[in-house]
Amino acid sequence: MSTLSIIMIVKNEAACLAECLESVRGIADEIVLADTGSTDDTITIAKNYDAVIKEIPWENDFAMARNTGMSLATGDWLLHMDADEVLDPAGAEQIRALVDADGEGADAVEVTLANYCDDPRAWRWVAIPEVTPYTKDYSGYISAPLLRLFRNHRGYIYREAIHENITESVVEAQGRIRQEASILIHHYGFDEQASRTGKKAKLYLEIALKKAEEHPDDPKALHDFAEQALACGQTEIAEIICQKVMEMDPLHLAAATTLSNILLNRGDFEAAKTVLTQLETQDIRPPHVVMTLGAVAYREGRIDEAKERLESVLQVMPGNVMARIYLARVYDRQGLPELARNELAAAQILVPKVKEFKHLLKAHDLRREGERLFQAGQTQQALSPLVGAAQLDPEDPLSYNNLGVVLHALGQVDKARESFQRALVLCADFPDAEENLRAL
Repeated sequence: MSTLSIIMIVKNEAACLAECLESVRGIADEIVLADTGSTDDTITIAKNYDAVIKEIPWENDFAMARNTGMSLATGDWLLHMDADEVLDPAGAEQIRALVDADGEGADAVEVTLANYCDDPRAWRWVAIPEVTPYTKDYSGYISAPLLRLFRNHRGYIYREAIHENITESVVEAQGRIRQEASILIHHYGFDEQASRTGKKAKLYLEIALKKAEEHPDDPKALHDFAEQALACGQTEIAEIICQKVMEMDPLHLAAATTLSNILLNRGDFEAAKTVLTQLETQDIRPPHVVMTLGAVAYREGRIDEAKERLESVLQVMPGNVMARIYLARVYDRQGLPELARNELAAAQILVPKVKEFKHLLKAHDLRREGERLFQAGQTQQALSPLVGAAQLDPEDPLSYNNLGVVLHALGQVDKARESFQRALVLCADFPDAEENLRAL
């Protein structure tokens, strides 16, 4: 029967290591840790799990550290884990079964890394369908397919100092790769703020830059640097590098996604549309590309196109929160406020811990209340809920248009004009706002 070794690199992981090792101890024949200089209780905890421990120097190279640890493992199969990860019990059973069956014809297995966070705007973000002890307090995770289980003694090695991977080596050796997306590894180490500040962020940026400089013709190396630069707040550098990647590979999905997000955040919708349409014309149309093009269509006033795109996304991915938010805006523009509210309520259910979506639903209700009061002739009373709606949802053109109407009725012409103009910035080809602005 085949044996399984767990391979890890660690440093000061006492806060989470026990949970990780507990999740794999039932399937592991061996646990091997390469420690790069722990000063806490990491080593003590590892010894409690009978781990093989090797202290190694840290040389700003994750691939080198992984390969050093891997060289110590004796198992027929290796499972790469990080200390802030937990192997799902069902996934553990699948992995053990695969190892016992000697891979069932495969040499390596790609699993799903679930990077827990509450960021539904991330392009691989998945809403959690069912709460379990492993989902903790999160509403969803960024899904990343990664090759984590593979045969030992085949000459496979990790490459790249940061965002290290072994896939390239397996492919070159003609290893057979099997995809098992249902095997989940829960990852709790994602911290957006930490990715922008602190020693770790600076270290990762330094390593990524070095890798990009050493491999100037490698789109992946360049994009990895762009991603880290963006995470550290260096948006201009990230944009330049992504554009370079797109020149080298016009269909590079990751670079196109990063670049389009930068452009959208800047308000350059036409440029973002050009980048993503280039993918779509080549039949590269994952849900996040279609959803983003739907959002752009909405912002540019092509409401029917936006509706078609967003509904198509939700047919294949009902948990796409941003598609529901934009579809709600489309329904509002079509004069269907109840359908809009249903979509906002569904989004809130999907991400109950994200305050933004509670605010959107509250803003929708306030806007409707303001409309009701104005129609009832209570103009002064309508002002407060409409102001509140615009504050809670500054991206809603209807709130600004209605606020402009109320402000005009109260004699505040300049403020009314500003509200109508803001509505048109948020959604072009908005006849009501255009007519109101002309009337001034």
